Amino acid sequence: METAVNKLEALFQKAESDLDYIEQKLEFEIRKSLPDESAAQENPTKLLEQLSGVKSRFKNLSAQLDRIATDQQKSVESIQQTMTNTLKIVKHLQQQTDSQVPSLSEEELQALQQFEALALKGIDLQSTSTTRNATDP
Repeated sequence: METAVNKLEALFQKAESDLDYIEQKLEFEIRKSLPDESAAQENPTKLLEQLSGVKSRFKNLSAQLDRIATDQQKSVESIQQTMTNTLKIVKHLQQQTDSQVPSLSEEELQALQQFEALALKGIDLQSTSTTRNATDP
């Protein structure tokens, strides 16, 4: 999930960089092709204003992407915490009641191992994102 978010962020950054380049190129071409004293039939500044609007929308989308990624991470962490607490409660109840619970099937064991691996990975991702956010300007 985080790699997909990082790829999207990189795409937005590249798009913004491309738009900056296009804007500079347009300004240069307009200045080069139009004499200073002539009035242009079309207003090139309107085109540049529209380009600035597009850049602004890209920045807004990038900010929305960051908020969505943060919300997704919080949701995943909440689900993992709830599952971990539920597993602890179930184990505690089994010990308290001293009940014989049938052992888990192979499929259930694999699912439990995957969940535990994800929970550990989530802890690593959380510390990584906290570090990254602390270093962001």
